[in-house]
Amino acid sequence: MAKVVIFGGAGRVGQQLAAELTRAGLDIAIVDLIDGKQLGQIAARILNDSCLAVPDCRARLSHHGGVNVLDIDRVSAVLAQEQPELVINYAIPITWDATKRLPNYARLSAAGLGAFTPIQVAAPLVIARAMATRCPQAKLMVGNLPDITIPVINGCAQSEALVRPACGAGNVGLMAAAVHRLAARELMAAPAQLNVKLVAHHVHWVAPREPGYANDAPFLLRVSHEGEDVTSQFGDSRALLNRAINDCYEPGAAFSSTTGILAARNALALLDPSPTVHKLHVPAPLGLPGGYPVRARQGALELDLPPDWKRGDAVEKMALATSRDGVDQVLEDGSVLFADYAQAILKEELGFDLPTLMRAWEIEEVAAAQIACIRAKF
Repeated sequence: MAKVVIFGGAGRVGQQLAAELTRAGLDIAIVDLIDGKQLGQIAARILNDSCLAVPDCRARLSHHGGVNVLDIDRVSAVLAQEQPELVINYAIPITWDATKRLPNYARLSAAGLGAFTPIQVAAPLVIARAMATRCPQAKLMVGNLPDITIPVINGCAQSEALVRPACGAGNVGLMAAAVHRLAARELMAAPAQLNVKLVAHHVHWVAPREPGYANDAPFLLRVSHEGEDVTSQFGDSRALLNRAINDCYEPGAAFSSTTGILAARNALALLDPSPTVHKLHVPAPLGLPGGYPVRARQGALELDLPPDWKRGDAVEKMALATSRDGVDQVLEDGSVLFADYAQAILKEELGFDLPTLMRAWEIEEVAAAQIACIRAKF
């Protein structure tokens, strides 16, 4: 029975993910900052639900409450005790939901979520460090803005001992599922007859849903019906992508359940020792920016692009999309060059001085300052 540790297990995505993996019969440990009693109740309810849904369920679900994911000693202790094969992070010091409660959210949104990369990358970076000494053979999946944070972590791994993330979940997966569903409906075809290939970034997911984002970042999309490319039947591809996102997901964070299911699919594919090939859409496979279609086999991922799509072109498009999400560039060493507009908005709206260049070794310092700045607004 494979062992999986989920940091941020009490959150919306974390709970859905734990539910999916327990129903698949895995040994799960959920970790969160909330106290052990409350987390234990959540764990008991999830396991009860799983046993009702799957009467012969043999999964195990343990919990670790009161764990600050930025405390590497506490994180290391959990990993040393659990010895997981896979670690998944959805913990974050300040959720984006909290930022949405600020009166100037619309302006902050225009900075791009990438402007908050220090906060987004802080927890998975600690976990990647702890894994390097406590469970170096385990795989890591990152849920915090993976299109940007995974390239940052991969860059940092050039100069320190870190477990490099295998991939993220959500974002491109959410969009691919929506396009698939909408295309099947409009073509009046069975979903199994369709194949969707999408190279897209977090910014494409939020641009039609959140205020202030430029909706002009490049992407690649193909819809095939029984092997025939029918993408042109839908007209403008960007309009199709935007329509699919808005038709298939209501406003707010209800999409978290879908993200949890996608994360579980990715997890099961990464843990599958058989030669079965799993076709997925995942953020940041191989440490790349943005999201891509992939084939997963025996825990390894490879890009699954149509023959006429060039890898270099796809990666270049995703690097450009990153610049529409508050980050001009993630450098090879994990340093982050922030966009001018993101710096200006954070200075104006939060009084926070986002550096032009955040060196890899400065991430913790900048993250601590950004966390303190936002918390002071509540």
